[in-house]
Amino acid sequence: MKLRKTSSDPTASSAPEGAGERHPLRLAHVVGHLTVTRAGDVTAWHTAAPTAWSFRPHRDRERLVAEHAARWADLRGRTVHLRVTHRPHAVGRWAAALHAAAHDPLPGWEDYLLAEQRRVGRLPLDDKLVMYGVSVGRVGALAQAAGRLRAGSVERALARMRETVAEIGRIMAGPGMDAAPATAADLDWLLTRSIGLGLPAPLSVRPSDAAVWHAADLAAWTDHTRWTAEPYAPHLTVTGLRQEEPVTRLVTVLTMGRTALPDIPGTWGPWLQRLDQLPFPVEVSGRVEVREHQDAADEIRKRLDAVAAQVAHHRQHRQPPPLSLARQYEAGQIVGDELSHGIGGTSTRARAWVRVAVAAPDPERLRDRITLLRDLYGSAVTWERPAAQWALAREHIPGEPAVPTGYTRRMPVSTLGGSLPAVTATVGDRTGPHLGYTSGTARRPVMWHPWMAQEQRERSGLTPIVGTLGSGKSVLGGVITYQSVRMGVPAVALDPSGPLSRMCDMPELRPYSRAIDLMQAEPGTLNPYRLIPDPDPSHYRPEAYAGETDPAAAAERAYRDDCAHAAGHRRTLTMDVLQSLLRPEIAGRAETHLALSRAVREAPSGHRGSPRAVLDALRHQDGAHADHARDLAALLADVADLPQGQLIFPAVDGDDAYQTRQWRLVVLSLRGLSLPDPGTDRTDWGEAERLSVPLLYLAAWYAQRAIYARPMADRKLLWLDEAHEIQRVSSGRELLRKTGRDSRKHNVRALISTQDAQDIASAGVANWVDALWVGRTTGDEAARAALRLLGIAPEPGYVDLLAGLSPRQDAREFVFADGGRGMERVTVTVAPELRAALDSTPRRTAADPWTKAAARTTTASSSGVGA
Repeated sequence: MKLRKTSSDPTASSAPEGAGERHPLRLAHVVGHLTVTRAGDVTAWHTAAPTAWSFRPHRDRERLVAEHAARWADLRGRTVHLRVTHRPHAVGRWAAALHAAAHDPLPGWEDYLLAEQRRVGRLPLDDKLVMYGVSVGRVGALAQAAGRLRAGSVERALARMRETVAEIGRIMAGPGMDAAPATAADLDWLLTRSIGLGLPAPLSVRPSDAAVWHAADLAAWTDHTRWTAEPYAPHLTVTGLRQEEPVTRLVTVLTMGRTALPDIPGTWGPWLQRLDQLPFPVEVSGRVEVREHQDAADEIRKRLDAVAAQVAHHRQHRQPPPLSLARQYEAGQIVGDELSHGIGGTSTRARAWVRVAVAAPDPERLRDRITLLRDLYGSAVTWERPAAQWALAREHIPGEPAVPTGYTRRMPVSTLGGSLPAVTATVGDRTGPHLGYTSGTARRPVMWHPWMAQEQRERSGLTPIVGTLGSGKSVLGGVITYQSVRMGVPAVALDPSGPLSRMCDMPELRPYSRAIDLMQAEPGTLNPYRLIPDPDPSHYRPEAYAGETDPAAAAERAYRDDCAHAAGHRRTLTMDVLQSLLRPEIAGRAETHLALSRAVREAPSGHRGSPRAVLDALRHQDGAHADHARDLAALLADVADLPQGQLIFPAVDGDDAYQTRQWRLVVLSLRGLSLPDPGTDRTDWGEAERLSVPLLYLAAWYAQRAIYARPMADRKLLWLDEAHEIQRVSSGRELLRKTGRDSRKHNVRALISTQDAQDIASAGVANWVDALWVGRTTGDEAARAALRLLGIAPEPGYVDLLAGLSPRQDAREFVFADGGRGMERVTVTVAPELRAALDSTPRRTAADPWTKAAARTTTASSSGVGA
């Protein structure tokens, strides 16, 4: 690397006169995770694991800060080089994984995948790499003859330090740091990003299987990179090769000045991790000297003595001492008391020099980015730009010394504990379709494979989507459905209001999709008996019961039991439907329940049964309730003659005409269905509203049947909207429970949309929830129910967060729990053509009389009429 500076550069005092002098790296050897400088200084590098912060309880955050501070205290007497850099998100690797995960995708998949790669590549998405370089000691022989030592001599000298290295490793692996010895790939990337400071990340890296590098090998990083700096310039210029083309960036190094950091944890979050909120990556280099207890105490006493002497001097001359001296003396006494009486290692002090390198292609954008960084911290931190830019930039390179330019920050390790640079936003996986990006503590890509939980983790596939009206539930469900169908997964969506049917008209989906309006279907399409099929005998093979004494008998017994359960579900569903068709004052009578339940028991409960058989049983019922039973039969027969009632009561026995097996996407709608307003008492429902509720949950059973008719192992997607209406009755709750219980066995990802998380708990399916999406939620009770479903204590801050999630059309915000350990606030991005198909917001047309009236008013106002 040609690091060039002019002789008038303020940092060039030790350099030869003249511009263009070479300044070789001090790094000489890399052995495993250890680096050795030409002076023999040995540093052990460790890579920190990503740490979650979002949605952790306050107590857990306090514990994390305390543990991080304790690890810093354990490093007393050592110097630590903290480096934060970034790896670009491997778009090509993600696309290859998604392609491998797609089974029989639709035609045009390759073009779709290329478009998705371009869309992801335009977003500022990357992964953070946090590394700690801890001083180990000095290899004595290297101090005098580093240049003459052979590689084997270096490795033997380092072997004698293995106990110290192991002790450092134990500290770094402890809670709060959770750092492991750096891999060759991590050190390779750190050198690449440090020497090419500010340059775009390379699209490919060198093979880094080798664990030992020496001085002759370092040219692979230093060649083709040049630094230049003018005297007292506000930045330096870094030039290097990317894709065999020269690239230049301007780099300014800021240093942390005076601070007034708030308490961590608080509303701020970790103070060093805050840099992740910038819309561009930065490089961080921090040098931290963790002081020995006695050294820090001696320094504090000297400073207190100096302040006391100044106060005495003022009093000697009968002058009041400045208030600043009094404040310094008071602060020094507090620190001295902490050192004398502090608890354990939390009283340990440290000196730190924190630098942040900001890069841009031109001076204007560089100034804008520096302004954004300073605005991000406000008055809590002042970010200064010293004149020694060339030397401060070199600090980022492992092995280079710190520059004594002032700006020393003295702080307790408890303040260092609140830095938490490894905190990041991690949610989803890196193999599924791209859904958006995290919008909380950091900006990271969000990919989610809806079938990984079932196929790899043996988890349920139940995914509630919760949010108030307008929160974007339909948009999110549509995005997941669209991407799943493109990658070859058959999907059935129940959309009562019908706007999602527009997805079937999209050019790429039209040949493989069908929109079915159940309100216009053949009579008996929603016959409750036909919606619950008998189990498939092929799913009950003896080999699946190998642990039983008689596998064949066990398989036969399991099949019979499930057939009996299916018959019981048909009876329950039919009972709920018929009761729902009656007026509440009739349905609530005891004799109604007795007469109906008897008739349902007497009617055939097989797959080819019919509600008309129940009416016949009512007409022929004897006993005390015979007259009432005949009245019920007459009332239900009247309902059966209505157009909507005919969907439930078939004219003749036989299967319905709609076969969905051949379609990749089926959208079931109930256009014109008049669902009752939430909270309206059933006694106030009209006839159309009374019919709408049973039709809705019968349609949900219809959608489930279309999915479960496919082979058990095949991936499938089921999306049920308006679940708050479905779970009102026992058969609806049974449908949701069956969906959650069987989703893993049948490899189904089941999306359940509802306005209130309490509906999920009321349906009894909370134990089967895998992933969960929560959109904007208003109302304290609804927000607390959503937080409980997320597994979060309902603290006021989180209640306000749910109410403040963005419902924008182009970028909907949700809290996403991925079913593993990840939970973050996520912005779901939607392609324009898909957004147009999913938009359920009413739009005024030119023919709308309101629009015409508004236009006339505007015209009149602009012409002065009526002013």
